[in-house]
Amino acid sequence: QASSGAQISHPCYPRGYRENLTVAELYDSPCVRAPSSASPGLVLTVTGTGEPAACGTAVQRLFNFSCGAQRPCGFNGVYQPPVRGQFFAFSGFYHSLHFLNLTEGQSLSLVNATIREICNSSWTQVQELFPTASRTQLRDACTASSYILTLLLQGYKFNYTTWPNIHFVQQVADVDVGWTLGYMLNLTNMIPSEPPAAVTELPRGIWIAASVLLAIMLILTFCLLTATCCQRNSPGYEQL
Repeated sequence: QASSGAQISHPCYPRGYRENLTVAELYDSPCVRAPSSASPGLVLTVTGTGEPAACGTAVQRLFNFSCGAQRPCGFNGVYQPPVRGQFFAFSGFYHSLHFLNLTEGQSLSLVNATIREICNSSWTQVQELFPTASRTQLRDACTASSYILTLLLQGYKFNYTTWPNIHFVQQVADVDVGWTLGYMLNLTNMIPSEPPAAVTELPRGIWIAASVLLAIMLILTFCLLTATCCQRNSPGYEQL
C-alpha cells in the first residue's frame, strides 16, 4: 500500500521495520513485471506496520478463489474435489512453517494463533524471538507463513477436520524432497551466458593450394579416363 511520495506501508512486515530500496530492486524478479511508468532509480522507503488482518487480505488478493457455479473449486473457478487422505507438504510449505516450529503436528488453532502473533509483533520483538535468524527471515516470516496458510485453507480447502492429514516434512526415506522443476529452473538461471563460438577461417594460401590440388586431380582423372577409352577403341585392343 503506497502513500504520497515514495513511502510504502507493508502490513506483513514487522511493526517498526524500515528499509530503503529502489524500484529496480523491487521488480528484480522474473515473476514480476514492472509497469511502464516505473522509474528504476526511484528510492522507496518501506515501513512495516504489523497488521495480521491487513496482511491476510493482501495475500488473498494474489489469488482468485471465486467459484461461481462451479463448486467446489480451488483456484480461478476450476473444479477441485474435496481433499481426502494423507498429504505431504515439503519445500516452501515445510520451511515457512518450520521457522515458527509448526511442523510437528500442531493443531490448526495453534498454527493460526502463532502466525497471528508473529504478524502482530514489532521488529524488536521478532529479533528477540529469533536471535540467530537472518534479517530476511525475520522480515518475511509473517508474509511467508500467511501465504502458505492462505494456500492450504482457501486454495486447497483444508479445514479443522482435514488439517491433521497434512504432514510437513523435509525428507522422505532420508532423502530431501523439493520441487524438481523449480530446482532445475533455478540451476538454469545460474548458467552463465556464453557468446557463440567464432567461425575459424582458413588462411588464404591454404584455400588456394587446396583448389589447385583439386583441379590437378580432376585433370589427371579426366586424362586417365580418356586414355582408357581410346585404348578400348583401338584395333589391337579388340584382337586381344
